[in-house]
Amino acid sequence: MTDASINLEPLGDGTEAWEADSQLPFEKWSVVLNLPAAEADKVMEALKDDMSDEPVWISSSSVGSRVAEDMIGRAFGALFASLLCIIAYIWFRFQRVIYGFAAVAALLHDVLITLGAIAVSAYLASALGFLQIDEFKISLTVVAAILTIIGYSLNDTIVVFDRIRETKGKAPRLTGDMINVSINQTLSRTLLTSITTLIVVVLLYWFGGEGIHAFAFALVVGVIAGTYSSIFIASPILLFLIERGERQKVA
Repeated sequence: MTDASINLEPLGDGTEAWEADSQLPFEKWSVVLNLPAAEADKVMEALKDDMSDEPVWISSSSVGSRVAEDMIGRAFGALFASLLCIIAYIWFRFQRVIYGFAAVAALLHDVLITLGAIAVSAYLASALGFLQIDEFKISLTVVAAILTIIGYSLNDTIVVFDRIRETKGKAPRLTGDMINVSINQTLSRTLLTSITTLIVVVLLYWFGGEGIHAFAFALVVGVIAGTYSSIFIASPILLFLIERGERQKVA
């Protein structure tokens, strides 16, 4: 800040981002008064008296552990409710509840893999720091990432299930060969979607900054897990449940 009589500049790290009308705080400042020595001393004494009469209150905000636990508990409650709604929606769409159970099993796999990666990051942060892995913790941003992963993985799973239903057509029973054909037909779409999404979230993780670092890390892990879960988890579980139901009917 510069005018006819005052030259004010911050000292320390981050000064390159400071401008004349900036509100950025700094601990140390360089103040140059373009005044005669006697007048400058009077100004500084007046400034000291003014600051001693009106102390500067440093603002801060934090959320207590009990409040944070309550918020995270509500978030996971919403997550459980969303899984129940997913089962109901897929049951209505495919007319069989086992499709919903298979899809939710894959979603639970994605969530557990993501939470496991966050837990393991505390032990790998020192060894894999060059990959920008920190000691991530469960937070509301991580919960938001998990909900995003659920939506992404569910969309891919429903695409595969739609193709399975089309392949089955009016056949009396669903077979493993039908599922394999359906997966092969949707494999290119799955890989293209996953790779393009992964490129975005990796860039977000690497360059996104500290505020969304954990969020981006969860997305990277979740996209990878969601890609293979719809193929190697949801579809085999669907086949297992169908064969199990048919065996019970025969028995």
